[in-house]
Amino acid sequence: MRIQGTDLWLDANRKKDFCFVSHAHIDHAKRHKKILATPQTAKFYQHRLGETETRILEFNQPKRIKGAKVELFPSGHILGASQILVEKGGVRMVYTGDFKLRGCLTAERIQIKKCDILIMESTFGLPDYVFPPRKEIIKKLTGFVKKTLSQNQTPVVLAYSLGKAQEAMKILGNLGFKLSVHSSILKLASVYQRFGIKFKNCYRYYSRDLKGKVLLTPPWLRNSKMINNIPKKRIAMLTGWALDPGAKGTYGADEVIPLSDHADFWELTQYVKKASPQKIYTLHGFTEFVSHLRALGYDAERLEPKAKPYKLGKELLSNYDLFSNL
Repeated sequence: MRIQGTDLWLDANRKKDFCFVSHAHIDHAKRHKKILATPQTAKFYQHRLGETETRILEFNQPKRIKGAKVELFPSGHILGASQILVEKGGVRMVYTGDFKLRGCLTAERIQIKKCDILIMESTFGLPDYVFPPRKEIIKKLTGFVKKTLSQNQTPVVLAYSLGKAQEAMKILGNLGFKLSVHSSILKLASVYQRFGIKFKNCYRYYSRDLKGKVLLTPPWLRNSKMINNIPKKRIAMLTGWALDPGAKGTYGADEVIPLSDHADFWELTQYVKKASPQKIYTLHGFTEFVSHLRALGYDAERLEPKAKPYKLGKELLSNYDLFSNL
């Protein structure tokens, strides 16, 4: 997506001259010539994709960028993840990127700003996806760890290397569990520590040093020799998709725990109510969420890529161009 009348793109999925990067998960961060990002996201981006020209913008510090005023504010997704408010021609547009309303230990608390146009993710946009209270999720995670250790087995926790893994480190480490952590997770945790988030009881993974420890590793290693060679183990996967029937089989896990860095169905709806937009575009997720928003009285539609521009009221949308004549 690009803001018409400027050279600024939003989470573009191909290389651009200048792009806002909401956070450093690879589905949102590509190799661009120049990026606009928070200090935290810039560090993660540099770690994962290398050096690039960067315009740093702190939270809640409005700046003018060639025809528009922009402001970054927390999305609550992972450390440094941001939404962007664009003001142009008297119209306020917010692009959320990925977000969640629930608080956590390793990301800034989300802020919600009133807007005229809202472009939002809707990954879990079905009523089936309402996560349990955080206390219950933590209880389920710690219960899995305690039970596994009591059986003289190794608890293996699968969590994506940026964001969810550090949250698991913080939860379990603070509760006194010792963790053996894969190097890819530890390297990203070092960025967290630079921004003041400290971790307890976390150690670099060594195959011969797992006794009494929780092994924390990315999901892509589920079928690796590293895990398969552990003789006695139980495996837990941390994912919002844990609510799906058959999720244990899908992830090859003994337990699935709905610790997610995305908003659930209830949070998506609450966000819309608080932002009070006149127009909503949804990205990702389920098309049924659009119907839900319409039933609540909102002017909503799913934002689909188009080969040619087409008119929608005051907005002009095309394959990547967004918001003309605001």
